[in-house]
Amino acid sequence: MVSSFFAYIWTFILSAVMQIKLSLFLILITASIFGQEIGSVKNGKYSVKLLKSDNLFSWVYSDVNSGTKHMEKSFNFPNKETIYNIIIEGFEKKNNHQIIVQTDQDTVVKFEYKKIKGVMRLNINHNNLNSKIAGTSTSLSREQLTALFGKQT
Repeated sequence: MVSSFFAYIWTFILSAVMQIKLSLFLILITASIFGQEIGSVKNGKYSVKLLKSDNLFSWVYSDVNSGTKHMEKSFNFPNKETIYNIIIEGFEKKNNHQIIVQTDQDTVVKFEYKKIKGVMRLNINHNNLNSKIAGTSTSLSREQLTALFGKQT
């Protein structure tokens, strides 16, 4: 009777240890899959993150047009500095305008600049032609974009 009790306790302890090991393993795998976060910004309930995985950068954002709460969408691009320079140069123009960039074979990104209350803001619209996924990020300021890309102001 006593030995079966100890066997039960021992089995419980081994099971708990295995669960902890499995959880740690999954956390490490998840971290390596999603890559390194370069920066993130938040506007109310909407957020934008810039991630790096291998030689590819991912723009992950909450879609402001989604009816689902916290619906995240993303697009990828190969060169962080090129996209950063395109975005920042867009802030130099004084009027409302758009810049359209094709980031890969099937993804088109539209940088839409609008002056709101005297401050230039950027909305990013992304459209994947193959998967028919489209979305719009929250409006971002130049300072937020600088922080997102991990740059000093």
